[in-house]
Amino acid sequence: MKSYLTILLSVLFFSVFAQENEVVELIGDRPDQTESAFIVPKGYFQFEDGFLYENETSEIQNISYSSMLLRYGLFKNFELRFATEYGMTKSTGFDDIKGFSPFSIGAKIHVNEEDGWIPQIAFLTHINIAKTGAKEFLQDYHSAQMAMTFNHTINKSWSVGYSIGVEYLPDVNYSVGTYTFVSGFSISEKVGAFVEVYGDFSKYAYADNKINGGVTFLVLPNLQFDVAGGFGLSQYSANNYFGVGLIYLFKL
Repeated sequence: MKSYLTILLSVLFFSVFAQENEVVELIGDRPDQTESAFIVPKGYFQFEDGFLYENETSEIQNISYSSMLLRYGLFKNFELRFATEYGMTKSTGFDDIKGFSPFSIGAKIHVNEEDGWIPQIAFLTHINIAKTGAKEFLQDYHSAQMAMTFNHTINKSWSVGYSIGVEYLPDVNYSVGTYTFVSGFSISEKVGAFVEVYGDFSKYAYADNKINGGVTFLVLPNLQFDVAGGFGLSQYSANNYFGVGLIYLFKL
């Protein structure tokens, strides 16, 4: 065990040391719901993970112990993505349900650099693979999400991001539209904050609109921690949630 910890700490140390001589900005896709319009630099991995506790109703709680997203810059304008989640649903009067969600693979593609009033633009897609994950969360069919995401830099301490997308669900014959809008602020060189509204819409389902906010802490050039929370705005949205997480950028 001591040998394993020594090797792990050595890898982290040399990874941080090597990147001190490189100018690589850490830009994450968490903790807000608006996926950034930036991709991971070519040859870099970005690990994003977090814990979330959600009160869906007074009788149902959803706990996400790990919402892992691994991003890899395969080309200059293209990143590969892999995601999964290990969580539990607690419901009054029923047994707890826990396990991994279906595995998700995807990509983010750079579309346009920001230039004046023209925003930074990226296209994002994910496929959730059927018959993967815990049996309690298995999907009989694949599902997918696609979105165009945008970023505007207003000034050195203020930026806004937004996205519009669509989700193809595994168990119904209709799609759901999604939207996000986030306003981010730099409190200092290492501390940021954001406020966001987001949700989905479909003529076949109830509206689900939410608001959230949070703070990010850049403790190292390639390591960031975050705290966030939010609540539902619609009758059928989850009551509230709270989460913490981290992002780690590294090159092997």
